Amino acid sequence: MKIFKYAFFILLYCAPIYGFSFDSKAASSGSTLKTKTADGVTIYGERYAENIDANTPLILLFHQGGSNGRGEYSSIASWLNKHGFRTIAWDQRSGGGTYGSENRTIEHLSDSAANGYCDAAADLQAALDFVISNKLAQRVVVWGSSYSGALVFQLAAKNPELVSGVISFSPASGGPLVECRARLWASEIDVPMLVLRPSSEMERESSIEQRDILLDAGARYEVVEHGVHGSSMLVDERTGHRMNNARNNVLKWLKETH
Repeated sequence: MKIFKYAFFILLYCAPIYGFSFDSKAASSGSTLKTKTADGVTIYGERYAENIDANTPLILLFHQGGSNGRGEYSSIASWLNKHGFRTIAWDQRSGGGTYGSENRTIEHLSDSAANGYCDAAADLQAALDFVISNKLAQRVVVWGSSYSGALVFQLAAKNPELVSGVISFSPASGGPLVECRARLWASEIDVPMLVLRPSSEMERESSIEQRDILLDAGARYEVVEHGVHGSSMLVDERTGHRMNNARNNVLKWLKETH
């Protein structure tokens, strides 16, 4: 009996500290969604935990370069679902098989379709239009990783009445993104913004410059110890460290702002 009580105490009181609430296994997906962009590209999304109350906040998850929604976000979606947030992870036209699974949008992409990083802004817009037109939410949180971490700022600036918050992990700003960098849009956004970047990337002059611009625009900016590039900085298996602090900070921000 004493052993049972001790085990119960550990599970009840230590779980939040040691990250038991973060399931590294794949989330239980609900259904596959698809819609078309303004330039005719069919994009695919995965809707997780459909049984969550439809009045809870909806987060649209967008992946980094070379990746896909299910591979990058299955464990993150599971964690968000457990804390009461609905999620849809989308495959953009610029991606691949990183973190496992396939990018279904690329699998069906025409050879003639523009597939640069900035071109994928049309995919984010189509994803937002889809959830609004299908009455899945009245407003959404947009969550980006690397290049999509830059594109979510543009999406929020262009859709102020539909976006309730912006979360960006390692927002990219290199050559291919010159015309769609976060700094071009951040000052036009009035909703809460959270930006996270691993400490290893803060040695770059461009990261410091971007941080200062985003802070001036009103974003909350956090430097994550032991983090890796993009949204994967929240996943223990991808960093080799317990990322409880980073996850807790994201969750706290979400609950405070939504």
